[in-house]
Amino acid sequence: MQLISLKSNQTSFRPVLFKNKVGLNIIVAEQNIEEADYKKNSFNGVGKSLLMAIIQFCLGSSKKDSFKNNLSGWEFILDFEINGNRYESCRSADKQNIIRLNGENLKLSNFNQKLGELLFDIPENTSSLSFRALFPFFYRPRRGSFLDFKNPNTLKVDYQILLANSFLLGLDIFLVKEKQELKAEKDRIKDLLGQLNSDPVLKDFFLGERDSELATQDLAERISGLESDLLSFTIAEDYYDIKKDADELKRSISKLQNEIFLLENQISNIQSSLETTPDISKEKIIKIYEESSVNFSSELKKSLEDLNNFYSQIAKNRIKRLSGQKQEIIREVEQKKELLKKSHKQFDEKLQYLNVHQALDVFVQLTNKLSALKAEKEQIENYQKLLKEYHSTKLTIDKKFLEATANTEIYLNDVKDFVKGISDFFRALAKSFYPNSVAGLSLSNNENENSIRFNFDAKIESDSSDGISNVKIFCYDLTILLLGQNHSMSSIFHDSRLLDGIDPRQIATLFKIANEYITANNKQYIITMNQNHIDELRVQLSDNEFDTIVSPNICHIIGDDKPENKLLGIQVDMKYEA
Repeated sequence: MQLISLKSNQTSFRPVLFKNKVGLNIIVAEQNIEEADYKKNSFNGVGKSLLMAIIQFCLGSSKKDSFKNNLSGWEFILDFEINGNRYESCRSADKQNIIRLNGENLKLSNFNQKLGELLFDIPENTSSLSFRALFPFFYRPRRGSFLDFKNPNTLKVDYQILLANSFLLGLDIFLVKEKQELKAEKDRIKDLLGQLNSDPVLKDFFLGERDSELATQDLAERISGLESDLLSFTIAEDYYDIKKDADELKRSISKLQNEIFLLENQISNIQSSLETTPDISKEKIIKIYEESSVNFSSELKKSLEDLNNFYSQIAKNRIKRLSGQKQEIIREVEQKKELLKKSHKQFDEKLQYLNVHQALDVFVQLTNKLSALKAEKEQIENYQKLLKEYHSTKLTIDKKFLEATANTEIYLNDVKDFVKGISDFFRALAKSFYPNSVAGLSLSNNENENSIRFNFDAKIESDSSDGISNVKIFCYDLTILLLGQNHSMSSIFHDSRLLDGIDPRQIATLFKIANEYITANNKQYIITMNQNHIDELRVQLSDNEFDTIVSPNICHIIGDDKPENKLLGIQVDMKYEA
């Protein structure tokens, strides 16, 4: 990809023409010294970073609310070339979900997929690799992109960082993926075991306080017994009617038993009364008086005899009455006993019926209990299966880890010359800046139990400049552009942030290297810079070098003296990220 121009549908916008498809294109933020003190005035806000944001916007970056809120009605048009073919992408600040590519409206996802196919040879089933994930290595989009040479997307996942760099360097990404997948599988099994530890049913097994095999056998026996009971279970439709009758019979039997008890007590009391005779005969009375020397007249004796006869009659009547009552109660007891016998028989029949024919809710309860036991048994069996799977998988993964580590060692030995070539190129670039520093790319096998296949780094061992990190970024990006693999990118774009902190002498070296390598390899280098950097280059470069490398390659100037000289041609304050 090489940029040609950036335009807008708004007349205030100052079109940016990238006049060199091959070579340097310098966008300068010019400062009006007459308007403010040179040392105090800032180059911020003129449009350098906004330029990058708009280019990223035209190349499928995420939606930007700041564009919609502040630039309603604006459209931006980017002309570029890929492998000799011309393309034009147009995107509206209002309808950001559509990008028009060569007149065809594409959804954002489809546009990015198409650009990915045009610019990168991304294998199938590598979701972490995409156009938007790889493009920032060539067009670093934001402030955080200049903090780490290998992480322009400011990702937090080391695996994704390594995968993208391995892909662009031409290393075997399947070795990288393999280790990450092995680690992910091992973590998955560990997570499952962690869930077992928190499960209230399985926790005791996990801690070794219960034996899962014995528990399974016990549950199997209980399940078998319940299943047998349910097979012989007979549900009675009239269960509750019969149960109601049985309960009534039980109450009736209890009442009869109490009544019989009371009646038999009455019989016993009558019998006691019959056996008791408190009456005294006439003869006994006369004898008592005679023994007391008392004589009775014939008239008195006559009266005693009548009285005796009277009491005798009363006693007979009493006996007759009690005997009659006794017989009546005996007959009543017999009747109630007969009724009790019948009631017992009926009660036994109903109990026998209820024992054979049971209630639906009892059946449901038994069924629910059976289901619960089966679920518990299944859970324990799954636990046993999981433990076996874990131990088996762990052994398999441990074995694959060792095999992958060995294979990686062989692979690194096979590609050592290829890697050395890339490292030597990076080192040569770095030594152009810091001749006495040890520099190069380091690549080794990561044998630890993690998801990272390669230990990878770019090094420039020197403490002579605060801008070493940014020099490293420049050298690495140029290395990827010229010696990298799996891409069709022909340009890199650096924001002026790259130059922050770099010594003016190293800035001069950077432009010499860029001019030499970019032009010789038919590539394009775009950079935004501030006026003070231009002034420093005038000092560090010879007149001929400045007139060859810098002056003819300035393709756009952004002024800070008035809004119409800024990128948009208007004054707009908004927050955005490229």
